[in-house]
Amino acid sequence: MGFLDGYKTYDPRTEGYGDSSSWKEAFNRRMGFDEAVNVLSEDDPYVILGISKGATATEIKKAYYKMAMKWHPDKNPGKDTNEKMRKIIAAYTFLTKKKK
Repeated sequence: MGFLDGYKTYDPRTEGYGDSSSWKEAFNRRMGFDEAVNVLSEDDPYVILGISKGATATEIKKAYYKMAMKWHPDKNPGKDTNEKMRKIIAAYTFLTKKKK
C-alpha cells in the first residue's frame, strides 16, 4: 500500500480524479492525528521536517512542501521512499493539528 492510496482516486462518474478540495478531504481522512502519533512514536516531527521547535505555521507548511517534493515516490522510486514520505506526512499532520 502506497502513501497515496485513497488520496487521488479515480471517479468514473466524472471520468477524472476530482478537484483539489476532494483530494484534501481524502488526505485528511487518510492520516489523522492519532495515526500520526503512532507513526512518529520515536521520531521528532521537527527533526523530520528540518525546522526549529518555535516554527510558525507558515514555516511548517513550507518545510512540508519542500520535503514532500524531495521525497515524493514519483521522483525517488525506491523501497524507503514510501516510509519516509509517510513520516513526513505524519510530522506535518501532527504539527498542524497540534497548533489548532
